[in-house]
Amino acid sequence: MSRSSFLYALWCLGVLGLYLTAASQGYSPFADGGRTAGAARAYGPTHK
Repeated sequence: MSRSSFLYALWCLGVLGLYLTAASQGYSPFADGGRTAGAARAYGPTHK
């Protein structure tokens, strides 16, 4: 494995790790409410 492919694989693992972290925290950069207080608190939809 060349150095560039190793760095690319490392970058892909980093992106995947950030995605999984955001999914477990319930964070979306496109949501109107922003970040939730924590993963333990679940809120329903607030729009009507």
